[in-house]
Amino acid sequence: MLARAHGLVRLDNVTSRPAATDPKRLWRTWAKEVRSNLNVQEVSGRVTHHLSAWQPFQNAKHVLIYLAFGSEVDLAPLVKLERTFYVTRTWETDRDLTVHRLDGGLEPHPYGYSQPTSTSPEVDPQEVELALVPGLCFDQRGTRLGYGLGYYDRLLPKLRRNVPLIGITANALTVSKLPKDDFDVPMTHLVTETGVKPL
Repeated sequence: MLARAHGLVRLDNVTSRPAATDPKRLWRTWAKEVRSNLNVQEVSGRVTHHLSAWQPFQNAKHVLIYLAFGSEVDLAPLVKLERTFYVTRTWETDRDLTVHRLDGGLEPHPYGYSQPTSTSPEVDPQEVELALVPGLCFDQRGTRLGYGLGYYDRLLPKLRRNVPLIGITANALTVSKLPKDDFDVPMTHLVTETGVKPL
């Protein structure tokens, strides 16, 4: 049976939520299943509305954003606003994520998502004033569950020390406690379809 609430679709028989002590791979399986049942268009619309009205976002002139892929919350409407946006590039070698201006040209990654071209100039991550961070799931402490490759865990410490780190997700993917490793970088805020929450 389908149940609809807060702009998302939930399957009543979705896999049971793992415990905080369960390995991250079980959490990733659960989060992907829940996210596949979201009404992502409605969630995205509400998230971008809340962000665009939030004073710290309005004040930031240099914003790290992401280009949504698959069922990720889509922040595309924000790039119409007057500020400088940056996105990351994933290299096919062992290099860490690099930061580039969004207006520097895009190309498809082999996995299908858009990213800056290989010739797009790299930008010092210290330029970023506010970071909008994707993830599969977040908890109330700001712990982020990614895809397991550690890209953002290595990138985020390169930003300025006090840069707001904004986890972007849906209420259905906000939980009380996730498993946490020492290298996990906590978010300072979460934004869901119901608003901005400081952590």
